[in-house]
Amino acid sequence: MHPAHVHALSQTDLLELDAFLHSPACGDEAMSLSRAHGFLTAAASGPEQLEPGEWLRLVFDEPVFENATQAESMLALALRLHQEIETSLKQPGEFRPVLDFIRDGSGATRMDASAWCQGYFSGMSLCREQWALQGRGALNGLLAPIFQLLRAAGSPGDALHLQLCGGLPATAEAVYRYWRKLETADAS
Repeated sequence: MHPAHVHALSQTDLLELDAFLHSPACGDEAMSLSRAHGFLTAAASGPEQLEPGEWLRLVFDEPVFENATQAESMLALALRLHQEIETSLKQPGEFRPVLDFIRDGSGATRMDASAWCQGYFSGMSLCREQWALQGRGALNGLLAPIFQLLRAAGSPGDALHLQLCGGLPATAEAVYRYWRKLETADAS
């Protein structure tokens, strides 16, 4: 069900997917784009290779499409996003989380990783037992920046928050490598 060759999603593609996720066509529990990106990052980097049917319904929360064209388009965007995440995690320095930007009381725009981190932990629940079993020691240390952001370490825009957000790409790639190394060791 994965496309043979995936073209990177453009800003227009991301905005289209985000608008659909916020539309009445999706259920009340549909994820925002940032949350879906975190969720799919955990799904792509975790202990098992999951089939799209295991995560698509959770991203959209049982969508009601207007027609077959809309269904095909939105599902294709979600599949491409997942594939793009998988591909970028394999290439050191290529992964970039899709984070939210919020406007504070003074009108300044601040980076906010809370939805992405919430999505990541939701994605971990797809393979809860494996994450929990390995969640002591090294893996827990790798996940520390995500834990800190989830607990709202610093507020959006302050130095600690920005530092933790800046470390998310390396964190996600390290977790991906952790599971792939474990997978390789188990196979031999």
